[in-house]
Amino acid sequence: MANTKTVHVAHLSGIEVGYQMPHPYDSSKPTLVLVNSFTTSSELYRGQYSNKKLTDTMNLLAIELLGHGKTRTKSENFTYWDTAIMNLQVMEVLGVKKAFVLGTSQGGWITVRMALLAPDRVCNFHYPFPWPFPSQYIYRRPFQE
Repeated sequence: MANTKTVHVAHLSGIEVGYQMPHPYDSSKPTLVLVNSFTTSSELYRGQYSNKKLTDTMNLLAIELLGHGKTRTKSENFTYWDTAIMNLQVMEVLGVKKAFVLGTSQGGWITVRMALLAPDRVCNFHYPFPWPFPSQYIYRRPFQE
């Protein structure tokens, strides 16, 4: 978690959100938001951060789930919906207007909620976990500025 930074968002009366972006944000490139699985952190995507072909093509932004990594809130209760709202607020604070989103396991449930809450900001989402959706069920829309 050495490269993990935090950003403050307003949801749930304030959340400090852990995230990693291996390179400075470049608004000329598309962004892929990575949402980690249960009991993991943004370190789950270390292999992707070091993939030059991938990082030359797009921005990578890994946002840590509520209760994971460096993400903290004073709220005793939160839901997947709260995490999805938090992620959208992180995107806003960091200047990311639209993104592709990918969630691993529990993170997949978050990406679905992000797409439902902000279909104008989530271009595509991919949930690469075989249950409950077969892999051919990938939500796709054209990426347009």
